[in-house]
Amino acid sequence: MRALSLLLASGLVGLASAQNRTVLPTACTTLPGNAALSLPLRWSHGTLQVRMFSSMLPSGLLGKTISGIRLRRPAFLTEPAYPAMQRTLTVRGAFQPIALGQLTTDRQINNQQGTAPVLFGPAVVSVPATPATTAGNSVGSEFLVIPFTTPLLVVAGSLFFEFESSDGPLQVGTDHWVDAVWFADGVETGYAVPVGNGSCTTRTEPTELVWTNAEGPHVTGTANLRLSGAAPGLPVFAWLGLAPEPRAVSATYFGWGGSLGLLAPSMAACHQWAPIDVMWSGTASASGAYSMSFALPATFATIGLRIGAQAAWIDLARAGVPLSVSNGVMLVLDTIGVGQRCSTAFFPAGATYSPWVPEIGQMPVITLEHN
Repeated sequence: MRALSLLLASGLVGLASAQNRTVLPTACTTLPGNAALSLPLRWSHGTLQVRMFSSMLPSGLLGKTISGIRLRRPAFLTEPAYPAMQRTLTVRGAFQPIALGQLTTDRQINNQQGTAPVLFGPAVVSVPATPATTAGNSVGSEFLVIPFTTPLLVVAGSLFFEFESSDGPLQVGTDHWVDAVWFADGVETGYAVPVGNGSCTTRTEPTELVWTNAEGPHVTGTANLRLSGAAPGLPVFAWLGLAPEPRAVSATYFGWGGSLGLLAPSMAACHQWAPIDVMWSGTASASGAYSMSFALPATFATIGLRIGAQAAWIDLARAGVPLSVSNGVMLVLDTIGVGQRCSTAFFPAGATYSPWVPEIGQMPVITLEHN
């Protein structure tokens, strides 16, 4: 994960590299989220509240001290570069004696449980510019790094954070989304996210592989993916591999996000995201598309299993090895441990009550800095 420097107008500096880091949800340590949130940066004035049930936190955190947090940008296939910006932020947080992760539309009394201590700010935060998603990234840049002036002790209960942006009047920008996960109504049917991008091509159109099911990948289901951006009528190859992240490098696997430059210098910016355990072949349609599907039977698929998928097409315009390669798609079957364990509430400007129902199963991807 690329960590970019953060300048704070208040004179605070980044945390020491010796700090430990825990990503919530833990599956997002190496994977991007499947959604994006506007707060705390895209809206100039508003509040984001998040509550996470204690079961989302590793047991080893109990008794530790959280000294800061990091939020990152989404890493979607076509995520653009973001310019630098400033926001006046306040972060509050506490551990609350609540059994479930749900919030209400009441910002202060119900959600803050009367009060939540200020951990940071209000202070002006200068967020650096970040580049467009590149082929070799599996997660986005940590573009918001906030060291707490008041550390938070980890005790029993649900973890609550409130992010307040106070640069009124309310203006909504087009950029600076925050990486997030979202399962509607807290119902998890699996997790399918792109890793890398489709820039390994000689065409102007990216070579993109996307998940097309209405629901996530799950045991006894069928996985459906679609490749676009291939040259019409040319051969296409698609493959999948089990557990691609911890898998050792081999003659047919250059590692998780490994460069294919060893095949040919012209493929140095191409990356592999899936081992070749099973392969299909076919022909791109007149629109340059190719669809692939495979069953997820209980005889080989298990809850939590990770499967990487990727595709390539014969690219006669490429020197050396005539291939252009898609991004990867990571499938995590059935669950990543989010479900109804978290919720998020949005409050525009200085509103005390939200005009929207809180979203159960939604939260930003948060990195905790702790001892």
